[in-house]
Amino acid sequence: MSSIDIRINQINTAVTVIIVVVSLINFILGTIGLLFNLLVFTRRSLRHEPCSLYLFSSTCFNLFVIIVIIPVRIASEGFNIDMGNYNLIICKIEFFTFYVIRTIPCWLIVLACFDRYLHSSPRAYIRQISSYKTAKISIGITSIVIIILHIHMPIYYEISNSVDQFGNITPGCYGRKGIYRTFIAFWSTALYSLCPSFLMLVFGLLTFNNIRQTRQVLPRIPQTNQITRRRDIQLGRMLAAQVLVIIIATLPISIYRLYASFTLSLTKDIFRLAVESLAYKTANALTYFAHSTSFYLYTLTGTVFRKEFFKIIRKYHHPNRISFVTARVGIHQISNLRNNQPTTIKRTG
Repeated sequence: MSSIDIRINQINTAVTVIIVVVSLINFILGTIGLLFNLLVFTRRSLRHEPCSLYLFSSTCFNLFVIIVIIPVRIASEGFNIDMGNYNLIICKIEFFTFYVIRTIPCWLIVLACFDRYLHSSPRAYIRQISSYKTAKISIGITSIVIIILHIHMPIYYEISNSVDQFGNITPGCYGRKGIYRTFIAFWSTALYSLCPSFLMLVFGLLTFNNIRQTRQVLPRIPQTNQITRRRDIQLGRMLAAQVLVIIIATLPISIYRLYASFTLSLTKDIFRLAVESLAYKTANALTYFAHSTSFYLYTLTGTVFRKEFFKIIRKYHHPNRISFVTARVGIHQISNLRNNQPTTIKRTG
């Protein structure tokens, strides 16, 4: 065995190890964290906020990514076990569904950033657009639009043979060769990473500008609005942390797809294919951190979110204690009401 063959085997082993380890970390952290997200965002203090609805909906889609897509990708990219490579119907449905489900959460975060921009506006008529009803309509329309924008995938995806990182000719589910394969690389990169990241940054800067203008106009906030404003600022911090991780996690795969599109017509040897496979699968595995880490980011950056999370922990860890405290408070309130009642003395004569 030549030195090149040894290096290729080492690279292919590294690919399998990286995919399995990174994917399992995302699976464990994501499953636990996203389930806690669902519990926290349904708490009374957060569930009526439009921004919370966007984050809650994003969590639901991310949960599908973690529980369904990651195990499928471990089997496919780590151990070359994928029914979509041999069955055309599964190939079309799998890639269409997975691309749509992974794209929708990114655009829901864009909508959350846009909601923060509206909510922070110094103009009252713009702030009124930010509402729970608007959030529900926006989520529905965005989901439908993203499905429509990916509707070409079941039509043009097909099973074709290619040379893998081991130098073997194997079947795989890919976009149709030619212009479409280049198109889908740019299309998925733009929809999944570049456009959402760009819009997140734009709305984030606009929100920051609105906050700065509001502080100049209203340097002192009435006591009644301080709690609401504090909650809005914390939601903004949570959102900013999520945006930063999405950009960092999806940028490598965007760079690789652009590189792959420009080098598609080049003849590549087995060693280069192995290196490119390592780069692609590592970059693709990193994207799952954009879907699995939201709970930990929200806990670190949002005081309101953290308090609600600790309330849930105390509720399930000491249920009898909470019931006792609640009952004791109720008895104390009833006692105070009785003591405050006026006493009447009936005279008899």
